[in-house]
Amino acid sequence: MRIDTHRFGTLELNADQLFLFPQGLVGMESLHQWALIPDPDNESVAWLQSAARGDRAMAVVSPRAFFPEYRVHVGRRDLAGLHLTSGSEVYIMTTVAGHVGKLTTNLRAPLLINLDRRLGCQVITNDDRPLRQPLPTAARSAAEPLPVSQVRAA
Repeated sequence: MRIDTHRFGTLELNADQLFLFPQGLVGMESLHQWALIPDPDNESVAWLQSAARGDRAMAVVSPRAFFPEYRVHVGRRDLAGLHLTSGSEVYIMTTVAGHVGKLTTNLRAPLLINLDRRLGCQVITNDDRPLRQPLPTAARSAAEPLPVSQVRAA
């Protein structure tokens, strides 16, 4: 698949490099296929690039790289579309907004990805996490995917 993007130029991606978000993302419900592209300048950041719209990409981070105690609290129904099993690994990302020196991340609406099935969803958590949590200037080492047992369903 060939994607002409605004941020990365032309990308050649195989279907197995795409993640399916059946419900889309908040504000982009009609966009279902996304690629996760590493940022060439910052290993703490990746870009979720729409496969259908070259002008749609968003910076994402692993919140646990910045906030080691971060846990996701969502309803079981929110997780159903990921088709998780007890051995599944879930990768959690949050979107980044702002500009250098004043970056924030949305801890209230994380993106969850089942790495085995390449399925993702965006959820609204059941807690009082901030929509705009300031990001510290440095992240700890890259966070690993969580086993499904670490994602808490209410």
